[in-house]
Amino acid sequence: MASLKPSIGNRDNISLDDVCNLLSKITTGKDDLGQPIIVEKPFMVFCSKLSITRAEHATAGQLGHKPDMLLLVDSDSYDAEKSLDYYGKKFNVYKSYMRNDGFTEIYCEVNAND
Repeated sequence: MASLKPSIGNRDNISLDDVCNLLSKITTGKDDLGQPIIVEKPFMVFCSKLSITRAEHATAGQLGHKPDMLLLVDSDSYDAEKSLDYYGKKFNVYKSYMRNDGFTEIYCEVNAND
């Protein structure tokens, strides 16, 4: 009998055994000056954390990004959000890629404002 690892997510065997909060920006109204009030609304999704490849790290670095992690989510759950919260730490999404198998790769970097 094969033993199960607590986390078996990798590029070949996908297991969405983790969670993150995708942060959608919504407009709640206007302030006294007539400017829109924009707030971030969290939306919890299942994900799998994968490692950034060396090639991705080099390519992103040339474009001025500092890649930190890659999250894999169900493509139906992802709606082009530009930021997310992962265990209390806020990340910016600098790239996403929809795969053929129904998952989307979300490439994240640390939010410089935090």
